[in-house]
Amino acid sequence: MVNVRVKVMILGILLVLLMGLFVLKIVVISQKEWVLIEEKYFPVNGNKGSTGIKTGEIIDEKNRYPSCSMRFDNGRTYKVDCDQYLDFNVGEKVRIITVDNEYAKLRRK
Repeated sequence: MVNVRVKVMILGILLVLLMGLFVLKIVVISQKEWVLIEEKYFPVNGNKGSTGIKTGEIIDEKNRYPSCSMRFDNGRTYKVDCDQYLDFNVGEKVRIITVDNEYAKLRRK
């Protein structure tokens, strides 16, 4: 009888752990979304802020050290690594993998 109770308890713990991992996986998947790049911003010498290549819009005018940024169709603008994402094009579908300290990491389709 003791062996059956131990086995049922271990099975219960494993089921709770499995459910927790399943919920965690659903939450992580929902944060990774496919978006379109609407605008790319690059720092321009002599100007404060970053200038959009498509619209010419200037963002971060008060920032003395502007960085590369991208605006997406979900309405958000994130800073990105200039060298790593230089060949990403406006209108391209990408997935936002993580956002660390306002810097986004992207993945192509």
